[in-house]
Amino acid sequence: MIFVLLGCAELGAVPGLAGLSGGEGAAPELPTCSTTGPETPAPRACLTGTLTCGAKVSGTTLGGDSLWDDDFYAAAFCFPSGGHHSGAERVYTLTAPANTQVTIRMVSTCVDLDLVAVGWDYDGACPTAKHLVPDCEADVSRLNGSLRIQAFHEREYLVGIDGKDGAVGPYELSVECVPLRTPDPG
Repeated sequence: MIFVLLGCAELGAVPGLAGLSGGEGAAPELPTCSTTGPETPAPRACLTGTLTCGAKVSGTTLGGDSLWDDDFYAAAFCFPSGGHHSGAERVYTLTAPANTQVTIRMVSTCVDLDLVAVGWDYDGACPTAKHLVPDCEADVSRLNGSLRIQAFHEREYLVGIDGKDGAVGPYELSVECVPLRTPDPG
């Protein structure tokens, strides 16, 4: 029986090849990890869409822009250069309401994607390494990630999903907002 190692670290017999090595029986299901994932709209001026409190979004980085790279992340002080971010990313706008803690969670079980939130007043253009980025948060945890933003005033962010070494694949994002505690006036 011939086995193929796929991106999700699962083994599965390749249908139609079982007889080549004398194996018998039906081949198990192959993993559902694919680079295409759910339909994701084409980016418009670097944006894929908009996130809001309570949003749940599924997509893939395949077909996204390749504007954010190691030079951008180093210039924005997101994380040190050398992460080999050379592939396509997906970027969403998110307006964090005043006096709110926003938690953004990303699940990517098939490919190592990173989650980034950049403070940026979007005016039709996304920042590059040449721009001064006021703040950037990143989670480079393997496969999944989360970011927590505390907004004392309404603030616009660009939330990006990016892969290392050109990696592309499916992801799921969720956004949770809870009010920040306000001081007791008494």
